[in-house]
Amino acid sequence: MKKIDRYEKVVTKFDSIIFGELELSTQAKMSLLSALLYMEFNHWIFCGFYVIKNPNLLEIGPYQGSLLPCTHISIGKGVCGTCLKEKKTIIVNDVREYDNYISCDSETLSEIVIPIFRGQDIIAVLDIDSPKIKDFDQIDKSYLEKLSSMI
Repeated sequence: MKKIDRYEKVVTKFDSIIFGELELSTQAKMSLLSALLYMEFNHWIFCGFYVIKNPNLLEIGPYQGSLLPCTHISIGKGVCGTCLKEKKTIIVNDVREYDNYISCDSETLSEIVIPIFRGQDIIAVLDIDSPKIKDFDQIDKSYLEKLSSMI
């Protein structure tokens, strides 16, 4: 199945779940989205959220993955902390060439991190790790930003 078709499937499922009869919390939406993405893109190593603990620190939130992730990430540190600082999506094609990379597992070769906004404020970041070099592109960026905005 093409990447776009996979994302469309996730968007449709997520939309039908979050706009059901009862309103879901932000944490519940994060849990469901990480599960839907991880099931659809089952080669990913990690798919989850880091939530704002304070203005300078991210803490692990809902996630799917085979390994335990980093529990806390400071602003400006690693891809997630840089995403928080710069308030924009970051794609790293090869983490071995990213000077500020924090390694939570040795199998990750590429990564994408998307900021989650509530109004003008970032409330979390969506972090996805892949064992493939250059696994993420503008299609991923576009769909993941759309899905993140639904939270």
